[in-house]
Amino acid sequence: MIGRFALSLHHLTALELDPCALVAQAGRTGCDHVCLFTYVPEAARKHYPLVDSGAVPDLRSCFASEGVSVCNLEVFPLDGREDWEGFARSLETGAALGATRATAHVHDVAYRHEAVERFAAFCDFADRFGLSAGLEFNAFSAVCDIGSAAAVVREADRPNGQLVCDVLHLVRNGGDAEAVAANADLIGYAQFCDGPLHLDRDAWWREAVGTRGIPGEGAFPLVEIARKLRDDTVIEVEVPRKADARSGVDAPTRIARAVSATREVLKRSEC
Repeated sequence: MIGRFALSLHHLTALELDPCALVAQAGRTGCDHVCLFTYVPEAARKHYPLVDSGAVPDLRSCFASEGVSVCNLEVFPLDGREDWEGFARSLETGAALGATRATAHVHDVAYRHEAVERFAAFCDFADRFGLSAGLEFNAFSAVCDIGSAAAVVREADRPNGQLVCDVLHLVRNGGDAEAVAANADLIGYAQFCDGPLHLDRDAWWREAVGTRGIPGEGAFPLVEIARKLRDDTVIEVEVPRKADARSGVDAPTRIARAVSATREVLKRSEC
């Protein structure tokens, strides 16, 4: 915990680590939780360390020894061709590890009611496993901005439905601290990184998966955003920096720097 918030270490910050190694680093840096990938679309699976049911016993031991738990499971695409059988295996694996939430992205919709129907169905499905469902907005999906995502969550009207606020996608899609304040009642977890206020759109994907800034070193209004969040919001440290990794900065060093910087931002938000 740091002040009002629990901290979670997102696996994207150090994809080269296996899940147990990530848990160990979360424990060493004082994080309460981790985010793990239990579902990844087939085309992208070679890029992410996928956790399946066979990993559960060893991971449970890792969690117990480090005093860390799973917060968030990623990532479930709602594209009209939902792999419900695969979702079930992945959610069951996460539930066996003690996870509390699962993140979904909506794709390929023409009208908002389609997004509402898909997210409501995912909420109902996740509830079978005792999980909350979080809708993440981003420019690479059909729900790009915080206002649109909040409208989907509100219209779906499910008790386990939440909004995921990745500050990178918030800023890149026109959001700010006031937009967070207007929807703080829905935000279950927020993902922190930093960057410039403006970036050419053709660089957005590369930034999202590999060139995010260290919290507090860019221009995002992180302190103001933190002040608008509810006390029980989980803050995920999501700071992939592929150039640092290529230059020889190892995962423990990168993680320690990102977590420490996030703590400092959150401390400043208390002033």
